[in-house]
Amino acid sequence: MPYDSCPTQPHPSGRADTCCVPLESSRLPMRAESARVARRRVRETLELFDAAPDAIDDAELLTSELVTNGIVHAGAYGSALKLYLMRDDQRLIVEVHDPSRRVPYLLAEPDDFSESGRGLMIVDKIAADRGVRLTPQGGKVIWFELPAWPRR
Repeated sequence: MPYDSCPTQPHPSGRADTCCVPLESSRLPMRAESARVARRRVRETLELFDAAPDAIDDAELLTSELVTNGIVHAGAYGSALKLYLMRDDQRLIVEVHDPSRRVPYLLAEPDDFSESGRGLMIVDKIAADRGVRLTPQGGKVIWFELPAWPRR
């Protein structure tokens, strides 16, 4: 069942004690400009839902990293990525679905001259939680979580 057609979804980590409210879902073609489109959708959605400004900046950056990784590493497996933004109380959860079943992993620290290999490290350092899961339909979901709506 698509996220935008039901009121709540299970947390992507599988935690049974919580569920998520969908905020945004998008289909992104496997093109370089999709990272820019994803950043804009994240910013617009989180501003609309009054997320903390720092969380918006972090979510934009981390989403861009995951979308770019999907385009670079899963582009040969299909024609599109799916982006989902969800809220679980104070937390934002962002999922990027891609058609590849290759599970990414953190590499050793890239040297100063490497032009790639930092995306997942950035996600790992900034996100409150992150993960990956294979989907029954084929492909995978890479997700991260950030505190975005602090209690006042």
